[in-house]
Amino acid sequence: MPIEPIHIEPVHVVPPPPRRFSRIFHPPERYLGILTEDVEEVFLMGDRDQGKDPNTYNEAMLDIDSERWLEAMKLEIDSMHSNQVWTLVDSPEGIVPIGCKWIYKRKLSSDG
Repeated sequence: MPIEPIHIEPVHVVPPPPRRFSRIFHPPERYLGILTEDVEEVFLMGDRDQGKDPNTYNEAMLDIDSERWLEAMKLEIDSMHSNQVWTLVDSPEGIVPIGCKWIYKRKLSSDG
C-alpha cells in the first residue's frame, strides 16, 4: 500500500518589530555644560590665522598665546606630579640627568 504525501500549507510568521531605544540622552554632569556650548570654541587655542607653532620655550614665551602656553605647561606638570610619573631624587655625582623637550601644538578643533 503506497503512502500518500500529506500536503502542509506553509506558515508565514511575521517577526515582531525590533525594540527601539527609548531612553532620553542627557550629558553627564561632570562636563559642567561644556557639551552644550560650542565645542569648537571651548577647545580652540589661539587664532586659526596664527603662524607656526613655537619650537622652543623662548619662542612660546614670545608668542601671542604665551599665557596659554604657561597654563598648559603648568597643567601638564601638575598632572604628571599627581599621577606620580616620576620620583624626584638628587642626581649622583658624575651623572648627567636626561633632558626633556616641550612640544607646542595649537589645537584648532575639538578633535585636535
